[in-house]
Amino acid sequence: MDRFAAMKTFVRVAELGTLSAAARELGLTQPAVSQQVAALERHLDVRLFHRSTRQLALTEGGETYYQHARQILQAVDEAEESAGELSTTLRGNLRVHGPVGFGQMHLSPIIIEFQRLHPDLTIELVLDDRFADLIAEGVDVAIRFGDLKSSDLIARKLATFERILVASPDYIAAHGTPRTPDDLIQHRYIRFSWSPQGESIPLIGPHGPLVAQIRSTFLANNAFVLNEALCASLGIGGAQVPLVQSLLDSAKLIRILPDYAYAPMDVHVVYATARFLPRKVRAFIDHLATSLQAIPGLRTNRIPEKNV
Repeated sequence: MDRFAAMKTFVRVAELGTLSAAARELGLTQPAVSQQVAALERHLDVRLFHRSTRQLALTEGGETYYQHARQILQAVDEAEESAGELSTTLRGNLRVHGPVGFGQMHLSPIIIEFQRLHPDLTIELVLDDRFADLIAEGVDVAIRFGDLKSSDLIARKLATFERILVASPDYIAAHGTPRTPDDLIQHRYIRFSWSPQGESIPLIGPHGPLVAQIRSTFLANNAFVLNEALCASLGIGGAQVPLVQSLLDSAKLIRILPDYAYAPMDVHVVYATARFLPRKVRAFIDHLATSLQAIPGLRTNRIPEKNV
């Protein structure tokens, strides 16, 4: 038995919860993964998992071994990283997770350029509007918007952007211009399907926060679809400035109620807590921070990293 390989396999099974998921990620067959785990259990003379038809759960002994195994694998990575500092070439795999709309418009060209600069890296970009479990899903770096929940991750704030109310000139010509937030209920509204506020939107105005009632007539779970609906004069909607700046510049969309906006949204880069930051991750974060400065509608900054 290759104890080091079995340890790596065990750790990914523990984090992903199933043999099949670990097999897919590791490029192995499910029987091969099962055999490695079984061989490790025989070597340790400890049952590592409670097995059920759906998922595996760590036993008490398995949890203890998992914590130590993770530290050992991290130490090996750190040793290899230290040796690799003498080389300028970045190698290995880099998995990046980001939101769909921003990812398609802005993140993908940034990552493509990073790949061009570091051709020996294998890069995977996963676009999804949910918050990924970085450890379980093997994500090296995630880009997240808004407030961050408390966790054992490290976060670095890179930028802030506005979210404003917009509509097409044709819609305003046909339906009139709302003069106050209270007027929005008289208009057709376009919004994300999963908006937690539903038929009310929190805004900030000259006199502080307020909540405006709306009447949604078009909903979608994709920012580009919503932008198309706005340009097609289907209604008024909220928009992230970096995603609509070109539409504002070309006058396909115009800002309405300019004294009111959603609360500004922060852009964070998030990665798993570790005693060291791999060179590939550090290099990508630096590349990302620099590249964001060129995106219209983003206010970039240099905020130290923090635990979240």
